[in-house]
Amino acid sequence: MARFAALGDLRGNILAARLAAKTIKATGIDTLFQVGDCGLLFPDISREKMVRRLDYFMEQASARMWWIDGNHDNHPALRELPLQADGTRRLTDRLTYLPRGVVVDFDGVRVGALGGAFSVDRAWRKEGKTLWAAKEEPAEAEANLLIENVAGKRLDVLLVHEAPAGVTGLKGMDLPPEIEAQANVTRELLQRIVATLRPRVVFCGHWHLRHSAILE
Repeated sequence: MARFAALGDLRGNILAARLAAKTIKATGIDTLFQVGDCGLLFPDISREKMVRRLDYFMEQASARMWWIDGNHDNHPALRELPLQADGTRRLTDRLTYLPRGVVVDFDGVRVGALGGAFSVDRAWRKEGKTLWAAKEEPAEAEANLLIENVAGKRLDVLLVHEAPAGVTGLKGMDLPPEIEAQANVTRELLQRIVATLRPRVVFCGHWHLRHSAILE
């Protein structure tokens, strides 16, 4: 059975990516799941450098990285990556994007993806440069696609960016009620998906902390 590691928000941090690659190499893990806000494909001069460096780190670790989108990702660019037969989108031989709703079998481990979240910092971001508001949140249709692709079979791992609503103990920013309500739309959607599909484990990012919880 596959052995893998999960990695939180990178946001284009080359040093953090390098450390992650060294860690999985030292532990003999060859599959890395990144749970959104990776920072790849942003429209700036560091775009190609980030891809080259991350691909090189994975090569040195004899590993591959599979990532989902967060709220701070270039959603139009991700949707333009070459589509593969398994529903994934390939950036390089070692870097593959897992679109919302896709389910992939990793040596007997069934992994589903439903990325995206609401950006509570929209007011400080620029549309088309650091924000793609229309595509950042997962839609009902994408959630339904995930359910269809699971097709009543076992789902071992669910990769999401936002935390499902049932996760307690999270400590974030003190948000205005209207902003918190908008963010909770995605959290409630993910909670319904977890209740429907009952994955064995869920990995998420977005909150920038290490935290574990049991969803009843």
